Amino acid sequence: MTPQEQSILDAAGLGGRKAYAQDAAGGGTALLVDVSPDEMLDVWAVARAAVERTGRWPLLCSRHSAHDGDLFSRFYFDEGSDDGDGSPAAVLARAETIDVDARLAERHTQFPDGLADWVDETIELERETTRARYGDAPPAQEIRTAVTGADRVEIAVNRHLFGWEGDREPLVGPDMTVQDWYGSTDEPATLVLLPVAQPWAVYAYVNALHDACGYGHDLLIAAARHWHERYGAEPVAAWEVTTWLTVARPPTDPEEAWRLALQHYALAENTIATPAVTLREHAHLLPRLDRWVLFSRP
Repeated sequence: MTPQEQSILDAAGLGGRKAYAQDAAGGGTALLVDVSPDEMLDVWAVARAAVERTGRWPLLCSRHSAHDGDLFSRFYFDEGSDDGDGSPAAVLARAETIDVDARLAERHTQFPDGLADWVDETIELERETTRARYGDAPPAQEIRTAVTGADRVEIAVNRHLFGWEGDREPLVGPDMTVQDWYGSTDEPATLVLLPVAQPWAVYAYVNALHDACGYGHDLLIAAARHWHERYGAEPVAAWEVTTWLTVARPPTDPEEAWRLALQHYALAENTIATPAVTLREHAHLLPRLDRWVLFSRP
């Protein structure tokens, strides 16, 4: 450990701990310190408070990946790179050019709508979900008029019911689902001080969501930058298929919460699909959350 690296560790509250340096995929040198599950969030918070002095964003990661050399692997980055360059610098450069909403809209047109032939069945299923939570639901024909083909069936139906439910009080509270995973893991962790100070840039170094190997980590980075600037969202952990973020300013406008939920669904589908919650339930939940868990697995 060089004197400069040791001073960084001291400033981050990690002085006296065993630390080691690792090349971060050619994008600088990362400093790593193993931490226990019961202390990891507190250790992260101290290192986060020191970012202006250290110039390094802290990120909790799997100790297994940190120790076996896979933490900064370019395998999934190369797979999701249009030009084949998965280096941190190249991924960050591409992220600067991306319009998140435009890219997501383009992706929606690339895949067939699996529910296009099941509109009425989808409507009835979603009406039952609404009735269970609110004691009532709008007529099927009212929802049917919202399915115009401009959006996928699932999105159109959920969008209409989101507005209808927003004017009513639910009979049962929201289901937190995977959001309860924040801070709860028995997996040994490593705190990584990355060679970058911008929170959104962590996703250029560490693979956090499996789906990113398809749509590209540059899109995730561009979205994370928007989330940081708009909501104060800051990455805390990346566990290869999940990422945790703290959120300083949750959306207060329902329309904004809906758009954010669409982004989460597009970039981390399992956040909603695995616990079988509806897209609109996630949108209803977002204004209440000061933390996010995004989940995307093979």
